[in-house]
Amino acid sequence: MRVATHASDVDGIVSAALILMKYPNAKIDYLTLRDLSSAIGIEYDLVVDLPKLPLAKANVDHHISNYEKVNKNNLLTDKDLIDPSAPSAASLLIKYLGLEDNAKARKLVDLANIADTGGYSKKTYILDKIIKCHSKEPDILHKISWILVERGEDFLGDKWIKDEWKRISGFLEKGREISEKIVKSVLKKKVKNLIVDLVSGFPRLAISDLQWLFINKGGNVIIVVNRMRDEDPVCPFLSKNTNDDTVRISIRVSKECDFNGRELAEKLGGGGHIKAAGARVKASDYFKALGLMIHELSKNGFVGYIKVKNKLISGV
Repeated sequence: MRVATHASDVDGIVSAALILMKYPNAKIDYLTLRDLSSAIGIEYDLVVDLPKLPLAKANVDHHISNYEKVNKNNLLTDKDLIDPSAPSAASLLIKYLGLEDNAKARKLVDLANIADTGGYSKKTYILDKIIKCHSKEPDILHKISWILVERGEDFLGDKWIKDEWKRISGFLEKGREISEKIVKSVLKKKVKNLIVDLVSGFPRLAISDLQWLFINKGGNVIIVVNRMRDEDPVCPFLSKNTNDDTVRISIRVSKECDFNGRELAEKLGGGGHIKAAGARVKASDYFKALGLMIHELSKNGFVGYIKVKNKLISGV
């Protein structure tokens, strides 16, 4: 059995663990959205937490953009399970695989639900950071998937997980320190809609922390633009493609705000959820994209812009 699942979040790796519970010998390809073009010609038995690929026999997913696309192109079959109302792909997959009676599987799905709906727990936070640090290292992701299979929600007791968290946690703390300065500064000026332009010196692993902090301190919408080209000293694979000609954009919206992040992401060539979406644009098109972001975000009120250009953080 050959499966593809999302490589860079808790939902995708929990989904991989569920598959291994059911099919221990399954071959799993851990893919980012950028990898999809290279996987178009592969005949997968199952694609999870990713858009349906042309030769996939079945697709389990909860992204509305994928649901709309498969419907529009008449690709939805009775073997697929795509439900945009589901909190996570894992919450659908557990049913698809008939693992509802497996207590360990249910606990893992709870983690995926928390992580994919913008919730927070110590377990999901640590797991998410470790996954993202290694999102371009399939062997490590497979190792994490098996740790989840073996330990379930008690994965924090695994020695490798403990050591890895110790290695990266100090780096995250530095990112939080920078984030707190940014958020305190802009909220003091009553900025509720913010664009943060990261040029250098910000820990990539802490980008979501910056967004979470802004939203939870009272912000409405935060867009983080990653234009960094410096190497990441703790998670080097996150900066492996720093010389490519693209800019990454991540959009987060508070639960109380009615701004549609997915619509903006789609205008930029990306997609996602209403409250959490993203896109990737050519570096040469960045300032055009910035103008579009400011224009769309201004419909929601005053827009703040801040550029982060620090010296490279070389150690923890």
